[in-house]
Amino acid sequence: MPEQSTSHITSSEAPASEARFSISKILLTLLDIVATLAAVQTIFSFRASEAVISYSRKVGAPFSVEQFAFYALAAFSVPVFFRLNNLYKYRVVANWLDQIPQILKSLTTLSFVLIVIQFFFFKSQFAYSARGFLLGFGVLTFLFVAIERAFIAYFVQRRMFLTEEVIAKKALVIGAGHAGETFALRILNDPELGIERAYFLDDDAQKVGHSLLGFPILGSVGEVQSRAIDVAADEIYITINAIKRERLLEIIEECKKTKLPVRVFSRHFRIVQGEMDTSGVISGALELPSQVTIQPGLIAKRSMDAVFGMIVFLVLLIPGILIALAVKLSSRGPVLYASYRIGKGGRPFKMFKFRTMYLNDEREHREIAEQRLKAGEHMGKPENDPRITPIGRFLRKYSIDEFPQILNVLRGEMSLVGPRPCLDYELQYFEDWHKRRFLALPGLTGLWQVTGRQIEGLSLHDAMILDVFYAENFTIWLDIKIMLKTIPVVLFGKSRI
Repeated sequence: MPEQSTSHITSSEAPASEARFSISKILLTLLDIVATLAAVQTIFSFRASEAVISYSRKVGAPFSVEQFAFYALAAFSVPVFFRLNNLYKYRVVANWLDQIPQILKSLTTLSFVLIVIQFFFFKSQFAYSARGFLLGFGVLTFLFVAIERAFIAYFVQRRMFLTEEVIAKKALVIGAGHAGETFALRILNDPELGIERAYFLDDDAQKVGHSLLGFPILGSVGEVQSRAIDVAADEIYITINAIKRERLLEIIEECKKTKLPVRVFSRHFRIVQGEMDTSGVISGALELPSQVTIQPGLIAKRSMDAVFGMIVFLVLLIPGILIALAVKLSSRGPVLYASYRIGKGGRPFKMFKFRTMYLNDEREHREIAEQRLKAGEHMGKPENDPRITPIGRFLRKYSIDEFPQILNVLRGEMSLVGPRPCLDYELQYFEDWHKRRFLALPGLTGLWQVTGRQIEGLSLHDAMILDVFYAENFTIWLDIKIMLKTIPVVLFGKSRI
């Protein structure tokens, strides 16, 4: 039965919980690495046998110790790909069958990355002779990790491992309306949520001092920071539907200042929930990163932009020259098209693209764009536009026209991942909350791009929700996930934005 008192916890209790949490996750990570290294060692033992070495020499694929070292190092990157697929979330770890497709997806992605690294940074002989090692790495790692995770799931289900994931937590819930009542019912009926006590806040003064299904309504939403301390809350849930988007974003910012985990149940973020993989977290909830996570990530993000930006620039240098020559020979005009866009903090910058249209008056394009904005539609690349050149149509289909924007990334005006850079005349159609997107550098790709390419009729408001969500809730893991999602979208020519 829900408890109505607002008890405190001592300062020594909270760190103990956090320590148990860290130790369990670190142990699970180490077990995954050990299982992967065991797979690498098994392959090495097989390839190092005299019979296999003799056969390898005959077919021109000699074995080298460098291959073993390469895949041994690759084993330490496995947890990164597992985390991207939520393989460290309690609800996933507890169900072995749910983990199988996620493990397969993670290892497939890792294998693709390893192939790319071998192709660009190693001699062709290394990549050719290591193809058997790669196949064995993928198959045996999948087998060994699947067995390891089966044992882990067995112990988790019997509350012998990751027990701190289902400890009795105290939750502060924002919103005591219909969505809040629905969540209160879930707390009462789903013990795996791990919520022992819940306390509600609501701006309706008539509700304050009463209870919702036995859970106390303590005060207004503006008291979230002080109430979180009073009740020693472990996490915060926002359960509001009947609210303006701008006000919801303000509440989220206030909740994040508590530095507690924040999860959102709201129809306003449905488009984000559809794009983000929420397996392994509470069903229907969007988990937001804390400011503690975001700040160090900004340094890592800029470092990643600089390193990967330079790598991409060097890789695309020769193809870029050939594309520039094709653009120049196919139609009259400059190779690059430069236009001013609005960047971080509302500052304008000159963005570069390969020219894909014949030279003509820009007013027609602006009129069409403004008509779409007035109708609440997102800005997309117009299809069947007669102004597009034949080579330009191909460049647009595979987003090759955007390659020169890597120069903007190296100049610090753009990032690899971020909100879509908008034109200056679009600003007059923005609501105040839309401008929160300017908290982040615009990007070559982003949530809008990987979603908008796949959702017909994406509205301007939904597109802005995606951009604003990214700008305010960036993590390095989200960046990696978006970049991986961008690859198949570009390769299969599904670009519509």
